[in-house]
Parts: sequence; C-alpha cells; structure tokens
Amino acid sequence: MKKIIKKIHRRHAIEVITYGLVGGSAWVAQTVVYLVAIRWGIFPSIAMILGNFLGMIVAYMGHVRFTFKRKHKFSRGEFIKFMATSVLGLCFNVGSVRIITKVLLCDPHYAVLPTLLTPLLTFLISKFWAFKD
Repeated sequence: MKKIIKKIHRRHAIEVITYGLVGGSAWVAQTVVYLVAIRWGIFPSIAMILGNFLGMIVAYMGHVRFTFKRKHKFSRGEFIKFMATSVLGLCFNVGSVRIITKVLLCDPHYAVLPTLLTPLLTFLISKFWAFKD
C-alpha cells in the first residue's frame, strides 16, 4: 500500500512540476507579447488578449504532449474544455489589467503580477475537468 501511495504522490508531483514548466513557457510567451504590444501603444486589455491567445496555444500543445501525456495529438472535446479553462484565465487576467490600470491607476506593467496566480486556477480545472483521465 505504501508503494502505491508513494507512486501516486510522485506522479502528481511530476505532473505539477511539468505543468509549471509548460505554464511558465506559456506565461513568458504571453508576457512578451503583452509588453511588446503596450510598448507599441496597444490598449493594455487588448494587449493582454493578444498575449493570452499565444499563451493558450503554447499551453495546450505543451500540456497535451508533456503534462498530461496524451496518446492522441488532438481531441475536440478536450480542446473545447481547455479553451473554456483558458477563457476563464483570460477573464481573470483582463480583469486584473482593468483594475490595475483603470481603478488603481497604476502603470500597465504592474498588470503582469496577477497573471502569476492564473496557473494555479487553470491547473486545478485542467487536471480535474479538461484533461481528466
């Protein structure tokens, strides 16, 4: 019994670490697009949407291949669930941008900080719904 529990814990720990690495890559892609876009004068909320779109593509491809190790390359149902999860993350990110730039009247560069919380939310939804075994 202890061996089974150890194996389960190890598998989940590896999954969380891999999710973090893939999510980190997606976050970097999203953040680079966001920062470049606001530098070009694009409205911060639109910049976040553009960045998030690239981040979603990077994340989906990485999670299918590395995090949840799917045998198939594409599943329509899984992709739709993943997109719904990503849209929830996008709403959180864009809402954060709006609050930081319009309510708190801070520099749009600070809007990158709340995006660090989004992966926790989306991991739980992905694990137990979008990519559920």
